Amino acid sequence: MKKSYLAGLLIATTISAISCKKKSSEDVQLSEPLLVVGTSIQDTIIGEAGPETIKGTMVSGKNYHIYADVTINQTDTLYLQPGVHVYIHGDGKSPETSPTFKVNGTLVSDGKKGSENWFTVFETPTVPKSNPDIFQDPATDPAFAGYWGGFQCGPNANLVALRWTHVEYTGGPWGADATDYGQAQGDPKFTLYMNNTSGTFGKLIIEDCWIYGSKDDCIRPANCYLSIMRNTFEKVGQTGGEGVNIKNAAFGDVAYNLSIGAAANGLKIAGTSTDGTLVNIYNNTVVNCGYRQTKPGRNGSINTETNSGGFIFNNIIVNCKSGLRVTFKSTKGNLSDTANTRYNNNLTCIGRGTKMIFIEPNQITRKQSHDLCSYTNGDWNTTVGGYDGTNILNDTLKYDPLFYNYNVQANSSGTEYLNNFRKPGADFRLLPGSPAINAGVYIGGTGIHAIPAYTPGYGGAKTFPMTVLPVGGTYGANVTPPNKDLGAFPTDGTGNQHF
Repeated sequence: MKKSYLAGLLIATTISAISCKKKSSEDVQLSEPLLVVGTSIQDTIIGEAGPETIKGTMVSGKNYHIYADVTINQTDTLYLQPGVHVYIHGDGKSPETSPTFKVNGTLVSDGKKGSENWFTVFETPTVPKSNPDIFQDPATDPAFAGYWGGFQCGPNANLVALRWTHVEYTGGPWGADATDYGQAQGDPKFTLYMNNTSGTFGKLIIEDCWIYGSKDDCIRPANCYLSIMRNTFEKVGQTGGEGVNIKNAAFGDVAYNLSIGAAANGLKIAGTSTDGTLVNIYNNTVVNCGYRQTKPGRNGSINTETNSGGFIFNNIIVNCKSGLRVTFKSTKGNLSDTANTRYNNNLTCIGRGTKMIFIEPNQITRKQSHDLCSYTNGDWNTTVGGYDGTNILNDTLKYDPLFYNYNVQANSSGTEYLNNFRKPGADFRLLPGSPAINAGVYIGGTGIHAIPAYTPGYGGAKTFPMTVLPVGGTYGANVTPPNKDLGAFPTDGTGNQHF
């Protein structure tokens, strides 16, 4: 009996094993091993005894704690696998207590959808985080506390690539080394600063990221090639500052970004009198920007000035202080590079006839043939310069983009337009019937959808998009071309993925 039972059990086990093996070969998909650059970083406590150098790979699933400045040397790489959390122990009260990543080599945060990476402050009773669901006074909102120092690149930095990464609570003060980065001691640090003054351009790739809470500018690049694609910017700049503020000798593409509530502009480019900038700005959605910057002449959505140009198409601007500005002259900026600027097919909508306008008069900006906004062009003003024009302020909501869940009128009423974050449930995808659908330029388009042809006079960047960076892989960019729809969330689903 025992022998018969064992024989039966053996047969059953064998059949089961064969069955499982067959199912395994048909259904199970083996995942590729995660990339390791250099050696894995096993010690999760970094800088507890003071500043450190760092290189190698932060491992998926681990929580790393940063207590002091960390430096990536010029020939080194710090690589983050998907699913890494980096907690910075800072309070923003001094340079010494606001740890900073100093990048002289290569930094790659390789998050994935569903397995994102995080750089955020370590929360304590004395270092609270902001409530992400309600409006808070910017004077006391922890989002603007500047708890840590962000990513500051040296003059020889090779590459910073952030993908599917959350970056929060930056803006700690500069210390004695401020002049090494062209800044002043005590000023708040930008979330990410790159300025390759060594003669070799740096490379900057920011894709599918969330940037939340900065004391001043978020992204401040110069002397580099860049691709800034499909990101979300919230609570940018306490009393001044832009989501993206691109400076001299930068070339690339800024597209499919959602910028909400920046103190000044959501997106800005500005060169110098001798050093131009050429950046394409397309298919972005810019909301509620420009209201915390109280200084005059700073605009409030998308701004180009001082020898900067590029293609500016397919953007949606809603409830901002003012629409697109191509500058003649402003408080800080001078004439944009008009010879190398083309713009059209942009939608600007305001929900009220006060506090906000479609276009700022006496600049270079004029309503173009396929723009959607209520503005009447005027003539050149021979006294103050720039073109006169008239905002038709009773045409509020005429070009309502019809977002899934953001009512333009309701969000312009009272003090709602001051909201600087994405409310729970807010959805900036386009409803059927939106005037933004099929209103854009795209590759291969004809008529109103045709991309204008021209050859920029410098920089070697002659296409739209430029794609001046390597494409794909760990160290390359993933550039989304312009779409037939306007804004960051086109109906074909190829744009911003932060629904």
